[in-house]
Amino acid sequence: MMTADEYWVVGGSYRDADCAMLNEGGGEIYGPFASYDEAFSSWRERAALTRSQAAVRYSVVVTARKR
Repeated sequence: MMTADEYWVVGGSYRDADCAMLNEGGGEIYGPFASYDEAFSSWRERAALTRSQAAVRYSVVVTARKR
């Protein structure tokens, strides 16, 4: 049985502007969203709110399909 993809917005506050390691307790996850467009809208909102913070970053990710 195939299930639909789920989209998530993940990221948060990193230790520095290289964004290699999250601050302790700085990780955030939003979703799941049923479509990429919904997740992208959430990403855009979060990115706009944190635009001036160089060490905050978010990404849209998709879960693998289950078989």
